Amino acid sequence: MAKHSSPMDARIRISGALIILGLVIEGLTIFWNSPGSFLAFAFLGAGLVGLGVALFLFSLVTVKTEPERGG
Repeated sequence: MAKHSSPMDARIRISGALIILGLVIEGLTIFWNSPGSFLAFAFLGAGLVGLGVALFLFSLVTVKTEPERGG
């Protein structure tokens, strides 16, 4: 059985991947004790999480609905 994916599904998958990648980076940098780890945490991790959330919200706002057909 083939599933048909819409552009919104693809955007939500991408945003989920960005959020997960950002959380992994943040989780890894928690264990380091250097200024570079803070920069990676703040800019890479938080940036990817923020980008994922923004993409998710953008995909919700720009969704195109099909008109309902009366039976």
